[in-house]
Order: sequence, then structure tokens, then C-alpha cells
Amino acid sequence: MQFKCFVLLMPLPRVHRQGLSTKIGLMMKLTVVLLFVLVLQVSATTMAQTVTYTGKAVPLEKVFTAIRQQTGYKFFYRTEDLQGTPAVTLQLTNASLEQALKAALAEQPLSYYLEGKTVFISKAPAPVAVAPAAETPPGEVHGVVRDSKGRPIPGITVIAKHARTVTVSNEQGMFQFRNLAMSDTLMFSSVSYEPVTLPINDFMTVIMRERTVALSSVTVTYNNGYQVLSAERATGSFGKPDMKVFHERVGTNDLVARLEGQVAGLVVTTGLNASIVNRNGSGASVNASVLRGTDNTNGDQPLYVLNGVIVHDFSAVNSDDIEDITVLKDAAAAAIWGARASNGIIVVTTKSGTKNQRLTVSYSGYLNYQGKPNFGYQPMMNSHQFIQAAREIFDPVSYPYRSLTYSTIAPHDQFLYDAYRGKITQAQANAGLDSLASVNNWKQVKDLLYQPALTDNHSLSVSGGTNAYSFYATLGYTGTQSNTPGTKSNAYRIAISQDMNLGSRVHIGLNTTMINTIGSQDNAIAISHGFLPYQMFRDNEGNNLDMNYLYGLSDSLRRDYGARSRINTDYNPMNERKYGYQHINNLSLNATANIAVEIWKGIRFEGTYGYQKAPGSNQYYQDNKTLAQRKNNIAFTVAPTVNAVPVYYLPLTGGYYISTNNDQRNWTIRNQLVYTATPRGGKDALSLQAGQEAQEDYTYRTDATSYGYNNQLGSSALVDYKTLSQGLFGTVSGYGFLSRQPFTINTTLTRYNSYFALGNYTFNHKYSVDLNWRQDHSNLFGSDVSSQNKPTWSAGAKWHIAGEEFLQPVKWLNDLALRATYGITGNSPYLGAATYQDVLYSVPASQSGGVAGDALSISSPANRSVTWERTKTTNIGVDFAVLKRRISGAIEWYDRISDGLLASTPLNPFSGYTSTKGNLGKYTNQGIEITLHTQNIVTENFSWSSTFLFSYNKNKLVAIGIPNSYQNTVSYRMQGVSYLPGFATNPLFAYKFAGLDNMGDPQIRLTDKTITKSPTAPTINDIYYMGTTVAPYNGNLANTFLYKAFSFTANIIYNLGNVMRRDVNTFYTGRLGASSSFGSDNYAPSFLDRWKQPGDEAHTNIPAYVPGYQSYNRRNTDFYTKGTLNVVSASYAKLRDMTLAYTLPPSTLRTLKIQRMEVYVQTTNFMIWKANHDGIDPEYQSLSYGGRALPPYKHAYNVGLNLTF
Repeated sequence: MQFKCFVLLMPLPRVHRQGLSTKIGLMMKLTVVLLFVLVLQVSATTMAQTVTYTGKAVPLEKVFTAIRQQTGYKFFYRTEDLQGTPAVTLQLTNASLEQALKAALAEQPLSYYLEGKTVFISKAPAPVAVAPAAETPPGEVHGVVRDSKGRPIPGITVIAKHARTVTVSNEQGMFQFRNLAMSDTLMFSSVSYEPVTLPINDFMTVIMRERTVALSSVTVTYNNGYQVLSAERATGSFGKPDMKVFHERVGTNDLVARLEGQVAGLVVTTGLNASIVNRNGSGASVNASVLRGTDNTNGDQPLYVLNGVIVHDFSAVNSDDIEDITVLKDAAAAAIWGARASNGIIVVTTKSGTKNQRLTVSYSGYLNYQGKPNFGYQPMMNSHQFIQAAREIFDPVSYPYRSLTYSTIAPHDQFLYDAYRGKITQAQANAGLDSLASVNNWKQVKDLLYQPALTDNHSLSVSGGTNAYSFYATLGYTGTQSNTPGTKSNAYRIAISQDMNLGSRVHIGLNTTMINTIGSQDNAIAISHGFLPYQMFRDNEGNNLDMNYLYGLSDSLRRDYGARSRINTDYNPMNERKYGYQHINNLSLNATANIAVEIWKGIRFEGTYGYQKAPGSNQYYQDNKTLAQRKNNIAFTVAPTVNAVPVYYLPLTGGYYISTNNDQRNWTIRNQLVYTATPRGGKDALSLQAGQEAQEDYTYRTDATSYGYNNQLGSSALVDYKTLSQGLFGTVSGYGFLSRQPFTINTTLTRYNSYFALGNYTFNHKYSVDLNWRQDHSNLFGSDVSSQNKPTWSAGAKWHIAGEEFLQPVKWLNDLALRATYGITGNSPYLGAATYQDVLYSVPASQSGGVAGDALSISSPANRSVTWERTKTTNIGVDFAVLKRRISGAIEWYDRISDGLLASTPLNPFSGYTSTKGNLGKYTNQGIEITLHTQNIVTENFSWSSTFLFSYNKNKLVAIGIPNSYQNTVSYRMQGVSYLPGFATNPLFAYKFAGLDNMGDPQIRLTDKTITKSPTAPTINDIYYMGTTVAPYNGNLANTFLYKAFSFTANIIYNLGNVMRRDVNTFYTGRLGASSSFGSDNYAPSFLDRWKQPGDEAHTNIPAYVPGYQSYNRRNTDFYTKGTLNVVSASYAKLRDMTLAYTLPPSTLRTLKIQRMEVYVQTTNFMIWKANHDGIDPEYQSLSYGGRALPPYKHAYNVGLNLTF
């Protein structure tokens, strides 16, 4: 007998803390030894998957358990289908899976079919009496039945309507009839699929869609990243999205963004602040989300798990390759992940091959068109209105021309000042202003500075397998063109999933993915709708126009700078687009290996080994021809007079170059022993696991800065960093200071060492209990071991009430279960929050100017008392299904108390530090979630189903340490704080607005009923809590309509109960158009409706324009902009997407010689209701500050194609 040994060798990086290093090193050694001993049992000649079993008069459940343990195939069935079935006697030796199943079910009223790695058991169709058809001409018909993904479907009942002949499709989905009339019709039916009726043909390919009615709890799986259980046994709270909707949401490639409105309690951030960037510097991001409310002040994103391994983001995953997603909500579901699971978990499983499947090739592709930004959304003054306003508020006394030497003087202001100073006549000024008022630049802005945003995505996959080996491989490409010209990104993907059975005892799985993202952009102009409306970018002949005033100096001073430095100070923004670039190249590699070894009678070893690596580079270049670099060079040029020879401290050739290299290397090792059994003759189910896990996250980043960089030669000039970093006086602009260092290195290292155990027991298929326990140690702490020994744990129970005898007569009740859980999860402190020793940082003498040389300074003092943040969660849920499962769903209530949150606490000033961190904060969350599935109409050719999700969350920050004095000031609360003790997350406060006085100044009403406009009058008791900017109510309403080969799906998302500030005018003093940027010069047309003369206060609430410092001395315009009248509801509902799909009929598929073809079209983002009457889209509103952002598009349009050969 031959033996093979597979040994996985992984290097163990040096550990900072000796105790943790010893444990992880010991664990690595044990891993290798255990693998060596167990795998030696495997013979190289036993590669086939076989079943050996002997039993006399044993229940079917016990037989299924034995087959599962030997083959790895899961069994799903309804308990009631096995009730009353006779015991079986079997003697199997090296039998195939098919032989074992046929032998076990030979005398049973049951049938089976395989799908993936699952065996589905169901009642066999009742026999139908067959009467011979009179004068039926001979005819033979055969074909195959496939699902919407092209996979064969066994167990489909096929009835010849006129001949009354019945057959069932086999394991390959094949069926056959003889002696049928060609005029007959075949009817295909199944519990799990929509019925199909077709006229017969010689060879038929029949595509059946899965029923949209909610599946029974037996056929829904629950994956917590450590194990997969049937939902019937799950006591915890979890949610699963509609994967069809998920895959058709092609408007974004972000995995989390596609989950919007798919899971009750999961709120996906949209619009502003939607993305969170990976901390390793690669630029990879994930859409922000919150699960069941915020429970800490240091980040509230869920934990991400991919194929059983924690990852920082899902950038290495192709959405087309995702098979299943499970969102874990409560402690029973998430506690197994320990001290990082308080915010919930998103568990993603990618596709794998199917055993005994012939080679299948599939293509999936789509084109997404978003177009240009929605310019009409932001109301701004047009050129005529802008010039009118400029004339009205021009005040050369408050803003004398001589004071504008270091200010931007836009063309309209130059006309006004020149006329005031007598440089031109008033008629000439009016002619110039009228000329500016007659032009509008937004057509040029849209045509020259924006382009349609496009994304095209293509995936080609190949899958297949034998009894011992299966695989799934995919190649993918995504091309993205943003709405900024010169910006593009291309992503190239490859993924391979392999599953191997080494005999009957060992199963090995390997998932590998690689994504290479290459992006580039030129020196683009970042412009918004707030730019001067009259400033054109090209003349009528197509020549790019200069905009020298945007240098930010008076024209005379700008010319003087140029003359002394002999550096050109003109500015032509369109020309500068070719003077710079940014190139990004990121590679993401992810490999996960799983091994399962059956040891003895239900005991098996399982190992999970993950390795992730994400190197990347970012090259940023600005030529010295750009205005930014010319201004920088002038700041480091010494030339006292025009005739003096300039001394340049920075090179004038080449350019400014930053090369950033980043890397992220993470590994995970998990070893565990698993025991499964079905006691009491299969009436019960038991699962026990215990093991150890080690993880390491390492990030590395370098930044190298060069001046005078030559792109062709790759060379740069030498710069005296020591002198320039200390400041250079007497330059052309007065002073120069070089703050950026030539080279920096940043590294972070995080390690976890964990022990865990979990157990599940189901008694009599009706009563289930769960117990989870985990102990985490981490190098994020500098504390004693006793401070880290605070394990997370959970306990849960479930009562399947519908299985009780007393409810059996209630035929309309199909399912009813009550579950309750309680547990403790946690959050780890952020890096550097708690250290065993003082954290030091270097201070080079070149920066400090210290005569003693380089020095060290304390970044943060040692803190040995900090420990895990902990969250205690109680969850109670009811699952139900009625009316033949036409209506099904769940109702849940939860209560979360998070304490020990990291917060600042003041220190004795004699310690040298003002504050440190401690476990002092507390958050509370309570909520209700409702999930409802309904099958509204079901006919032979038409069906209509709906899904309704509702969630309510009420949270409150109870404490956040000892508050600083500034937190109890009006200015602090009015600025838009995120966390304030005693209030919900993101509280919004407002002044009680009381109108304008006869000078046009805003007034407020204080709590003592007095009215004032004094800026210093209000206290914190005089401002009003208006609510939270975070919607407490949110959810989704999805409707799916099926008509023959057509399907139509519409998803409506809603957010209710939050508030926001309106986007009102904020310009009430100063000079109009005085910015040197491309986005801070124009304002809303409401500025024209401001108070202008006494009496206007009777019909307007918009304050007067007041020039100079008197505006700040006599009033506070925040009384209006942040007044109660400008706080409105942020509630809204949007039709997020509509999808129309068509699946080609079998006759067309035969002609095209393909198995399946589906085409679909989709459009997105239609506002169907909003509570405010100001035209505000809350997704693109700064809710706390009150400002509209420019939406990147109005609606998106997608077209897609799915093919299977």
C-alpha cells in the first residue's frame, strides 16, 4: 500500500510579545504534526468516493449520517417526509454514492436528487394510472431538464398530458418517452420549481425556474464561517440576500453596496461618505454599512469573512464568483468570532465545482452607463443673476483695492474696481459686466471637463468534476471609465476553486483568487457647480483661455513674482491637464485551503489556512509647468529685486514625484476537532467543535518624494532637505517651508491568538440549543494577561412549535418557531490605544533644528489597563410560514448594551499629558426587525411575489468618559457632532428662529421667551434637539413578476424618521467670487431674495448682506442657517432598481446550440417620495451641515447577458 503526505509549510514572522509568539509557534508545530499523522492514513489507491456501511434495521436518518460522514455530501429533507418510513438493512462495501442511495431508498416512498454537494430527499410522486392511447402513432421523445443556471435537475415529474404517461428525470436531468403522439404536450412540475408546459419535440431542453416562494427552513442553510447548519437548527439571528437580485445589481461592483435593502437591519450607506478606504494605502475600498445601529465611537463596520477567513475588504472578490452570503446579526450567530464581532459579520462563500458534472462553460457580462453628473440638481445663480448680485454688494470702502494684494480679483470685480478707481469709464465697466452676464460656461464644463461614466464587465467560467475531483475556474475583466476625462481603471481577475476527495476519509479544498487593478488619471481639473458661471475655458476658435487671476494674487504682485523669479506666473488650466498624472497598480492575492479528515465514528479534524497578500504602487507626478509647482518653486527662490540673479533652492526642470509602495500580508491558521452524531436513531442531531486559531495582519507602506524628477531618465535632483525643512526666509514670496520628508516608512502589525468551542444539539427535530465560547489574546493590548482573559460567549435556544402534535390539525400553519439568544461579543481597541510601554517616534534634527542631533519623543504613554470593548446582546425571534408557505417570514426584537468603550479621560497635567484612553463609554441599542415573504399570485404562466423588510433601531450614547469643557458649549453642539452623551448617534441641534429684525439680522427665541440677536446670548439650554441624522426606520419592498420566460423585479428602499439641514445660502459678508479654486464662488439664487431694506423682514427670512467686520460683531448668521426653520425631514423612498429579464425558449436554444441564455436590462435611482419640499435628495445632502453634493449621475442604465454552453 502506498502512502502520500502533504505538508503545508508557512513562515512565522517574529512576534513582538514572547508569550504570544510561543503559543503561535507551538500551534504551527502541532498543525504540521497533526496533518502528517492524519494524512498518512490515506492510500493513493483510494481516490474514488465510496461508501462502506453495514446496518440492520436502522433508521434512514442514521444511514444518511453515515453517508454524509464518508462522502461529505449534505442531506436536506422534511422531517414529515421520513415519518413512518421503514427501517432498512444494508451491507455496502466500496459502493458509489448513487449505489448507496438507491439501496437505501429501494423500498421507500422517497426520491432523491443531487445538487452540488447536497442530496435532496422528497416524497416520490404518486403513481398515475396509465391508459393506452387509442390509435397513437409511435414516437420517441427525450430531453434534459435544467435550472436557470444551466445545471441538470433530477427528480422532475414529467407528464404526457394526453397519453397520461408519467416519468421522472434522472440524476443527469434526462427523461424519455416512447410511443407518444407528436401532438401531445408535456407538463414538468416539482415542489421547488415553477411548472412548465411545452409541446413535444424529438429532443427537448427544458429550463425551469426556482419557485420564488420562501423555502422551508430545512432547505435554507446558515453559514457562520465555522460551520454550515440547516436553518431549522439555527437559534441565532441571520439574514440572507436574494442572490438573483445581488447578481443583477450591476450598477456597482462593491459587494456590500449590492446588499442594500436585502437584509433587515443592515443599513448600507449611499451617496456621500459611502466608501471606506483600506488602511494599507492601496486605495481599495468597501461601501460603508451599519448592522443594528452604532455601538462604539471607533468604527461600526461589520467584520468581513471570505471562505472562512477574516479579510479587510472584498476587493479581491469577483461578484460573479459569489455563491452565498450570510449576514450574522446577534451574539449567538457572531460570538464564535469573538472580540471583533460586536458590529456583526458578513460571511461570503465563493462558487465551487460540482461533483460528477460534465464540463460547463458560462459567460456573464454587462454594460453599465451612468452618464455625466446631474448638473441640474444644484441650484446656482446663472451669469445674469451672479453679475446682478455682484453689482448690488460691491463695496470698495469696506474692501479697498489696496487691501486685495494677496487676494483673488475675479474679472467682474476687476471691472467694478477699475471703474471705481477711474481706470475705465462706468460705461466700459457696464459693457464688460453685461458681456460676462450674457455667457454661461456650463456647456463647456460638461463637454470639456466631464464625460459619460461607463463600466463593462465580462466573466468566463469553466466548471466540472468527477466523483473525486471538481473545480470551478473563472477569468474576468472590468473596465471602468469615470466621468472625469483622462481617468480610467482596468481590473483583471482569475479565480480557481478545487475540491478533492482523497479516499473516503480526506477532503481538501483550495480557493485561490487574484485581481490586478491598474488605474490612471491625468492632471484633471476638479470643478463643481460653484465655479464662476461666466468663466469660459475656450474661446470661439477653440483656444484654451488663461485664468491668471486664479493665482490668488493681485495682477501687479503676480507679475512682480514672475519678473523677480523669472518663472512664468500665467495660468491656463486646460493646458495643465497634460502636465501631471497618477498611476495606480494594485495586486490582490487570496488563497484559502481547507482540509477535513474523518478520524473515527463522527470525529473529524478540520483545518483552515488562509493567506492574503496585496502589494501595490501609486505614482504621482506634477510637472514643474503646473501652477502648483511654479508657486512652490517661487516660494524657494531668493531674488530681492528684478535685476538680481535668482537663487533657486528647488530645481526648475522635471517635476514633483511621489512613489508610494504598499503591501498587506495576512495569514490565518485554524485547527479544530469536530464531532457530529445523530443520537436516538436519527431523531436528534449533535455537533461539537473545539479548536485554536492564530491570525496576523501586517501592513507596510513607503513614500519616496523627489524634486526635479525626469520621467524619461527616472532621475531626480538633490535637495537640501535640512535647510528647507527649517524654513527659508527672504524668498520671492517671503517664506518657504518644506514639510514633506524624502522618505517615510509606516508599518503596522496586529496578531490574535484564540481558542474557541461551539456546540449545537437538536432534540427530536424540535428543540435546539447553541453554545459558543471564544477566548482572544492580541498584541493590540499592553495589558496583563488577566485583562485579556474576558471571553466572549453566547447561548441560544429554539423551539420548533409547528412540529408539536397539538398543532398538526392546524393545516394552514406550515411553520412556527420561537428562538431566543443571549451573549457577549466585543470590539478590539484600535492600534496604539493601549501599549505596555511608551510609544516613541523619531524627531530628526533636520526637522527640529536641534543642536544635539536626532531625538525621540513620546507619541503616547503606556496604558496597561485597557481591555476589550464588550457588547451584551439579547435577541428574541419568531419564524413562521402559513397558507402552504404562501406567506412566511420572521419578527425579531433585540437589545444591545455596549460598555467598556474606549474614551478619553483627563490626566494630571504634571504627567506631561492631558489625557489617555480608558474603557469608560457605554452605548445602548434596541430594535425590531420584520422580514415578510409573500406569494401573491401563482398561475400556470404568471406569478407575483413580494418581499418586505422593516427595521427600527433606537440607540443612545449613555457615557463617553469624562467630557471636556468644550463639549458643553453651544458652538460644539451646533457644528454637527457624531457622538454626544445622552443622545442618539449624530444628534442635530438648532436655534429657535424668531425672524429678522429691521436691520435684516436673524433673531432667536431663548428658553426664557426673550428674543435676541446677540451672538453671545444663547447657552446650551437655548438650543433645541431636532432629532438624529441617522434614519431609525429603514427597509425594502421588492416585487417580482414572472410571465412565461419574462421576469420583472422592482426594489424600493426607504429610510424614515431622520432629519437634516436644508441647503440655504451661507454667503452674507465678504466679496463675491473671491476664491482661487474651481468651486467656492457661486451661491444659490435665493441670495437675491435676501433682506435689502427695512420692511423686507415681513416677507423674507434670508438675512441681509453686511460687508466687513460689522457682520460678525452685531449678529450670528447661524441663527438663520442653523435655525429650526431650516431643519426638515430626511425621510425618503427610492426605486433603487428595476430589472426586466428574458430567458430564451428551448427551441431557440437548440437552434443556437447552447444550454441557457438570459438577457436583461436595468435602470436605477428613481426618487418616488421624499418628505421635504425643497427638492433635496437626502443621499447627496450633508445632513448635519446642510449642503448639496453633485450627484455623479441621475439614473444608471444597464444591459447584461448570461450564457451557458
